[in-house]
Amino acid sequence: MVIKPLSHDDFPTFYSWARKEGWTISFQEQRLFQNQWQPCFFTLWERGCCCGFISVVIYKTSGWIGNLLIHPEKRRKGYGSTLFDFALEQLEKNQLGRIWLTASAQGAGIYRQRGFVQVEQIIRWTGVGSGQRNKPSPSGSAATVEQLVQLDLDCWKESRRPLLRLLADDGIIFKEGGSMVLLQPGPEFWQAGPWLTPLSAPQETRRLLTAIIETTPVAVPLIMDIVESSSLDLLLRQHGFRIAGQNELMCKSQEPLDDLTAVTALASLGSIG
Repeated sequence: MVIKPLSHDDFPTFYSWARKEGWTISFQEQRLFQNQWQPCFFTLWERGCCCGFISVVIYKTSGWIGNLLIHPEKRRKGYGSTLFDFALEQLEKNQLGRIWLTASAQGAGIYRQRGFVQVEQIIRWTGVGSGQRNKPSPSGSAATVEQLVQLDLDCWKESRRPLLRLLADDGIIFKEGGSMVLLQPGPEFWQAGPWLTPLSAPQETRRLLTAIIETTPVAVPLIMDIVESSSLDLLLRQHGFRIAGQNELMCKSQEPLDDLTAVTALASLGSIG
């Protein structure tokens, strides 16, 4: 078996497999991994055949493992463990304080065996836009992007400026009081995240939810990976959202974990934070 970085020719295979699994991958994530972050994506080959994929993203003091996908005929034969252990080794040799991932109920046991613990439950909520507002200009001012970067730093205790600046390139940032959310347009659906709420502020949360629904074009799906402890269930249901899935947010940490109560929604759909 050989593990090597993906080539551009490998991406169609990955997306074909992912679609068959029912995965939802945002336009922004696809763009990142096919450009600036292509060296962060790996594939496992054996005897000239592609057997699996995984992504490994490194921030300043933490890393994320995602997109672990094995060909159906190769499952339960050690290929997934080989790829995962490779990813873990890449991150641990960088002496990162925390390693994150999101796990299905079926996969969580494997990660617990390697020292990961559940930190939160992530709920996938889907709704549709109403298109009642004209679409603002992408990103807003550079100062607004930096405000989002700083708030994200306060919530996650490290700077993720490269990720957020790339996501904000064609995104729309909304701010209400001390809360902020980034709305990410896409050709098939729009995504809201990161959504950061440092203090309990129900009115700010309600206004931000209204803003992202009204800005998303009419009938276009709007997707969010919401941290369960943010307790938005009732508000989201009132606005027509439904649960489309859930995963465990897990972490392997060399230090005490910070409180994530200020994080309402992830910046990605689970694979990069």
